[in-house]
Amino acid sequence: MSTPVVDRPSPQYRPVEHRVSAAGLLRAEWIKFWSVRSVAWTMIAAVVAIVGLGVLLSWALRDVLADPQAGPAVAAQGVDATAASLQGAQMAWLIVAAVGVIVVAGEYSTGMVRTSFTTAPRRLGVLAAKAAVLAVSVLVVTGVSVLAAFLLGQAVLGERGASLGDDGVARALVGNVLVLVGFALAGLAVGALMRNTAGAVCTVLAAIFVVPLLLMAVPESWGGDTLREYWFSNAPTNLTTVSEVPSYLDAWAGTGVFAAWVLVLLALGALVLKRRDV
Repeated sequence: MSTPVVDRPSPQYRPVEHRVSAAGLLRAEWIKFWSVRSVAWTMIAAVVAIVGLGVLLSWALRDVLADPQAGPAVAAQGVDATAASLQGAQMAWLIVAAVGVIVVAGEYSTGMVRTSFTTAPRRLGVLAAKAAVLAVSVLVVTGVSVLAAFLLGQAVLGERGASLGDDGVARALVGNVLVLVGFALAGLAVGALMRNTAGAVCTVLAAIFVVPLLLMAVPESWGGDTLREYWFSNAPTNLTTVSEVPSYLDAWAGTGVFAAWVLVLLALGALVLKRRDV
């Protein structure tokens, strides 16, 4: 006697949805940020530039001031001890901008970006997590480096050095750190726009150092002064110095213009990232 076979409908497969939380995105981007060798080495280069150049230039200024012939003339013109120890921070603008470029464009060159967007389809969330990790990392690393460069530079200069309590010194220190963070985020935005590491780094280099030189050749009748004041890398000049330069925007106006530049670049990068295929 045969046993009757009863057909039973097989249960439908229901995929389990795992949503990537904001904390998970931040943790993932933090791991990726510090596990990429080029990023880690570039951050080390930024520290060396900020601290090393700051100390070397402070040493050079001390030797000039100690010279019996050149010293009195230089002292008569006014000595900005803070500026001498923070020159390395300005040289680090391009370095931190390159870090921002690598964070995005580096993933496109390796193809890792496909994995990132498959795991977290909301691309703007990925970009926001990258920006947050980049900003915090640059803020902490350059903040410590700028303070170290100032303290070591003033120790080298001795009695001719400045102190944290002097007028404008704290603003210059904080301003240099904020500008470094801004340039890093600008590099991130350009990297998202161009998706090519070499091209994006060259573009940022031109924007920071080359275009300001070209704008100096624009006649005043063509709006040259206004263009120079409001240009991306010129706008925050007085935020990073103790003595304000009259030919540039004042510290707070320059800060607003610089922040607007960075926000516009980030908005354009986010738009391209969302609309363009991987």
